[in-house]
Order: sequence, then structure tokens, then C-alpha cells
Amino acid sequence: MGSVVLGVWLITASLGAYLFTIWLRHGGLRQREAGVTRLPVSLILGHIALAVVGLAAWTVFVFGESAASAWAACGVVLVVASLGLMMLFRWLPSPGRHSHGERTAERNFPVTAVVAHGVCAVVTVLLVLAVAIHSA
Repeated sequence: MGSVVLGVWLITASLGAYLFTIWLRHGGLRQREAGVTRLPVSLILGHIALAVVGLAAWTVFVFGESAASAWAACGVVLVVASLGLMMLFRWLPSPGRHSHGERTAERNFPVTAVVAHGVCAVVTVLLVLAVAIHSA
């Protein structure tokens, strides 16, 4: 079951990499001024870095069968999910001051890709929790 979770996590990561590529192509790194973007670089890079750490911990669990690695991945994936939710809520349209005609890099995200990444992320989190609990 751990390898199934690894596969789902890799699909989630691939969708996230696709979104990150779109963000980069549309000048996401250049939008550093206050009020220009809803998704600060630190939030995006923190989400990505922690997701990679969690994926590495899960890989150690799958190939080394270390329950401690499963629980480490569990903790990290929950933080990653929290950052992802924060980005989702900041990305959603709102009547705030940032929504008046500005074309930010994250506005180029295809809705289907965001939804697919989110659904896969939820499945990943639930599977990681289930497998970690089962392996205890």
C-alpha cells in the first residue's frame, strides 16, 4: 500500500510542478512588490520544499520500512496541506483590493489543474495517514 501512496504522491507532485511552471512562465518570481501577487514567493517555495521533504520521508518508509519515516512524512504532509489550503484561499477570486483588473501570474492557473492537484493532495494526505496508522 505504501507504494500506491507513493504513486499518488508523485501524481500530486507532477500536477504541482505543472502549476509552478505556469506561475514561473507568467512572471511569478518578478511579482515581489506588495499588492502585486496574492501568492508570496516564500509561501510557494515553502510549500514545494516541504512537499519534497515529505515525499523523501515517505520514500524512505516505502523502501526502508521505517515507521518513524512514515510518521515524519505524516507530519510534514499536514503542514504542506495547510500551506496549500492557504494558497488556495488566497488564489480564489474575492472583492478585495488585489482583484481589480490586475493580471497576476497565478491568475493563469487552469482551474482544472488546481482542482486535480487539490483532489490528489487530499487523497495523498488521507492515504498517508491511513498507512502510517496501519504501520504503527
